[in-house]
Amino acid sequence: MKKRLDTYGPLFVRSNMISDKLKENIKEVLPLVVDEWNNVKLPAFESLIEKSFKDYFEGRQTQEKTKMVAPILETIFERMLKKLEPTFVADEGKGHDYLYGDIPIECKITCSDSGTWTGNGYAKTPIHILMSFKLEDDGNITDMFCMFANLTDDIESGWGKKTSLTANFVGLRLLSEDIDNFDVVVGEVSTKNKLLKVVRDGSYNNKFFL
Repeated sequence: MKKRLDTYGPLFVRSNMISDKLKENIKEVLPLVVDEWNNVKLPAFESLIEKSFKDYFEGRQTQEKTKMVAPILETIFERMLKKLEPTFVADEGKGHDYLYGDIPIECKITCSDSGTWTGNGYAKTPIHILMSFKLEDDGNITDMFCMFANLTDDIESGWGKKTSLTANFVGLRLLSEDIDNFDVVVGEVSTKNKLLKVVRDGSYNNKFFL
């Protein structure tokens, strides 16, 4: 029987494939990723385009911001985590983004206000690392979230189906009833409603962003 609590911390009852050491290293690395974006990459980007982040993305959708920011965050994340976890390596182009030992992992990053993820709708590997960042209008990231999701075929959570041949993206549907398949690393999730709610962690602000 699945547990039904309001808020969950780290829990991945159905799989011990992700070690506590990896999760602790991610917890250590993620605020450093944000710090490098805010203080190094963001100023470099504004210098390159000769505009402020806010002016450059004025009137554009959040998806366009995510498309630009996410690959940079992922590159920083890969570099920093590999130093602490040599068995966690980038391995793109083979139906996943990383290998943790021999475990394939798909990575998804969102900067949307809703904290939800989109993808191409093609199932590649069940294990996902899902990251969500709160991106302010000026380009600074303040809050963050990260969890592992084991999107096995026997649960209702998963990627939606394309509604037309021209549709490029589908949403990731995460249900509270599948809480045993989620392992939160940074932040929290709420299971009050049918759909799982992501709660980003903003406690790092005092350390890095003052």
